[in-house]
Amino acid sequence: MTVSYAKAKTQVKRLVDRFAGLRSENRKRYNEPATRQEFILPLFRALGWNIEDTREVSPEEKVSRGFVDFAFRIRGIPRFFVETKRIPADLEDPRWARQAINYAWLKGVTWAVLTDFEGLKVFNAEWQEAIPARAIFKDLTWDQYPDRFDDLWLLSRPAVEEGALDRAAEAVGKKVKRTPVNRLLLADLTQWRRDLFQTLRAYNRSRPVEQIDQAVQRILDRLIFIRTLEDREIEPYRLQPLVREWRDRARKRDLMSELNAIFREFDAGYDTRLFAPHLCEELEGEPTPFEAVIGGLYEVPGGYGFYDFNAIDADVLGAIYEQYLGHRAQDPEGKAAVSKREKRKAHGIYYTPRFVVRYIVEQTLGRLLKEADYERARQVRVLDMACGSGSFLIEAFDVLDRYLAGVRGQNAASAAGDTHDFARRMEILTGNLYGVDLDAQAVEIARLNLLLKAVNQRGRLPELANVRQGNSLIGGAPEELEAAFGVEWRDKHPFDWEEQFPQIMERGGFDVIVGNPPYIRIQTLPKDEVAFYSNRYQAATGNYDIYTLFVERALQLLRPGGLFGFILPHRFFKTNYGKGLREFIVKHQNVREILDFDGYMVFEGASINTCLLILGKEPEDKFRFSQVRLIQPPTTEISAVLEKIREADQLRVENVTVGMLPQSNLTEEPWVFVFPEEKPLWQKLNSMASRLGDVTTRIFQGLKTGGDAVYSLEVVREGEETARVSSLRDGHEYDIERAILKPLIKGGEMKRYHIGQTSRRVLFPYREGKLIPADQLQREYARAWAYLCEHKEYLENRERGKMRGTEWYGYTRSQALNTVCRPKILTPEYYAHASYCFDEEGEYYFFGGGAGGYGIVPKSGIEPRYVLALLNSKLLDWYLHKVSMRAYQTAYMYVKKYIEQLPIRRINFDDPADVAQHDRMVEMVEEMLRLQKEHAQADALKEDRRHDLARQIEQLDAQIDALVYELYGLTEEEIAIIERQELRKGRIQ
Repeated sequence: MTVSYAKAKTQVKRLVDRFAGLRSENRKRYNEPATRQEFILPLFRALGWNIEDTREVSPEEKVSRGFVDFAFRIRGIPRFFVETKRIPADLEDPRWARQAINYAWLKGVTWAVLTDFEGLKVFNAEWQEAIPARAIFKDLTWDQYPDRFDDLWLLSRPAVEEGALDRAAEAVGKKVKRTPVNRLLLADLTQWRRDLFQTLRAYNRSRPVEQIDQAVQRILDRLIFIRTLEDREIEPYRLQPLVREWRDRARKRDLMSELNAIFREFDAGYDTRLFAPHLCEELEGEPTPFEAVIGGLYEVPGGYGFYDFNAIDADVLGAIYEQYLGHRAQDPEGKAAVSKREKRKAHGIYYTPRFVVRYIVEQTLGRLLKEADYERARQVRVLDMACGSGSFLIEAFDVLDRYLAGVRGQNAASAAGDTHDFARRMEILTGNLYGVDLDAQAVEIARLNLLLKAVNQRGRLPELANVRQGNSLIGGAPEELEAAFGVEWRDKHPFDWEEQFPQIMERGGFDVIVGNPPYIRIQTLPKDEVAFYSNRYQAATGNYDIYTLFVERALQLLRPGGLFGFILPHRFFKTNYGKGLREFIVKHQNVREILDFDGYMVFEGASINTCLLILGKEPEDKFRFSQVRLIQPPTTEISAVLEKIREADQLRVENVTVGMLPQSNLTEEPWVFVFPEEKPLWQKLNSMASRLGDVTTRIFQGLKTGGDAVYSLEVVREGEETARVSSLRDGHEYDIERAILKPLIKGGEMKRYHIGQTSRRVLFPYREGKLIPADQLQREYARAWAYLCEHKEYLENRERGKMRGTEWYGYTRSQALNTVCRPKILTPEYYAHASYCFDEEGEYYFFGGGAGGYGIVPKSGIEPRYVLALLNSKLLDWYLHKVSMRAYQTAYMYVKKYIEQLPIRRINFDDPADVAQHDRMVEMVEEMLRLQKEHAQADALKEDRRHDLARQIEQLDAQIDALVYELYGLTEEEIAIIERQELRKGRIQ
């Protein structure tokens, strides 16, 4: 449903005229439903919202003792909530605003609208304001709708979709934002856990710390379960009245005993493992932390809000718990209480955002259900083999619940107490969903989150035995496991799939497998596990990451006709360790879809480039490849992007490309994704005989000293013979002979066509590639020798003492010692785009590694300036971005194994036309080097001269690119492919 600004304004004017024609006494006769149907919903219909489509304008479920009436959604994502009132309501009553704002905040939505049509208030739920009126962003009355239509239009569907409301809020200026509910609740849970642990640990010293930790977890899980049922009005308020009564009686009773009595009641009423008799009921402790936890589960500190556990989505709880598992419990002395509990990040586990979970489940379970009849759908078995807190299983529950409810003519969001609804939900929980995780607490939390997702009435709840603890990758007969891991093999928590889920495996496996497996390089794993995996998995090649093994195991567990979907690091596309997984996938020819988040960081706080990998059990001729490049919008915007991708086999919009590629494109060699329209250009470049590796004598990495803190020095001032330098290791200043100090540049000083200024020096105790003998060094460079001797102990201990001996003052690696001083082309190892420069005199030295770079020495007879132009061109950078991979969010890897593949157009010096193009290219590069050098002195230039230089550089860069296109024989269509990539933004550095 689309609407234009003019049409919407006309329809709103008609609605206002109709309202104006009502007499005052007639307006007062409208109740809330009538107000909503006659005026409020028509107002939003005029603004382009399809109010008949519950997927777009959905009535919200009842929340604790109040309502928020409608969620306005775009592609399933709520953009704002609307609280409606009857004509004429007192919209100034802070209760209504507080309710609307708090509901939006609990749902993680920025905007809340309060209206009786006579008035309309738009609140920003993110603004930290103790008084609700101060959170008002727009405040309109009915008679202002036509004249202030620009303000009203911000709530229109077109404006909301393009983010106009958010942009308008930014224009207001910076305001202090409320802490998002997930972060606030995470902070509270972390503090409550610490306080409970310290109290119970102090009073129960005879208990192992692991048991105390488990007891704290069980207590918190129970309290959250009870609070959720209170807010859903399934149970009356129990916890807060309990504390109040305990206080009123002057604390004469044992609060923990009273709390345990409630636990026993819930055990009888719900018969769930969560409330089965547990150690947590036997422990002694002070009541104070229990009082604080219960109070905190109601009132939000530092604001006017409150926690409403019916409004907090299960996936938000999952996000909270996933992060929460990473916090160590602490004993009263501050020592780590649970020795086996490392932070989740150390276990390679990252919380998966909702938009990724939804997309993967839609593309696997959703697709399967579209082709299934009712009986087939009831038999679907969904597995997450590294389930964590259960976010993928929760989404799978929602998808199955909507499907089965629709087929049965029921309402997937029916009111609390609906018996049919309850039975359907329990059927899904016990029959359709399966999860495994190595972390026992994660398993417990996943079970809790699934129960919270499903429960809508008092009644017996299942134990969810299909969510189990175990290592999904380790299994076998006891004698095999003992041979691999010794007598304590059970500590590995092996998981025998045939034994654990015999009926599933007898029918061929699972229908759908989804998830986010852990990312752990084998260097951090126990040696016995590495040996076990290497003998059992085809994907265990090189220095692999165990996520590759999860893919292989998942395909083995998938039944015919099944679908698989994981989010994974995309490094396996091109790395050596990914070869085993590539071979495994290619052998099956079963890729359905690859979505590459090329530069978009999916995981908050983690620089991991990821992809979505969707596989089927059976082979396919083609697969869909999607690339999302260099965008970092709000999650609502990336959700909209994914929605477009999901519906398209071909798409070309800014930063997003989708196309169908032949399965035959994928081999065991590094994967390069070439879209159909790019194929002629790709073949043209690949047909060229010469590569950069063919026209160079060496492509080398920088110096490796093993002790950069000693050898890297900062110049304080320079004299004729010596330089005053500052040591990075101790911060002290030293006088050292200038002749042994060489200019040192980092990757950041390797600019396009010029080298940045540097005040760093490297102490280089070598001559002609050989270490200067100690006696000669001491004789010729006494000050340098004294400095090295001062740091002798540090230098000797490099590489675990391997440098002890007569050459203790040398570098740990001999690479580049004889070539770093030669004329060379330089490139930083990591950069967003081509940034090659020319060290014509061979005077600049550099280190190897992430902050360093590579040197390129062309063969005799190859003009370096000609090669420099090709390397800096858009054409070769487009090629590099295809064969290389990202180092992190904004940078690609410009390392030897990638840059040596670059196709180099050789010049036929017997052809005058070729020679003329070559010479013209060299002349342009010389001019570019001159312009860039002058521009590098920008601070000393007048403003008009700086602008003039920038303009000349831009023009010359374009001319060099054009000549490269001509040399390589590109067509207009091929040039357009390169130019639209926007490989280089801001060529002047």
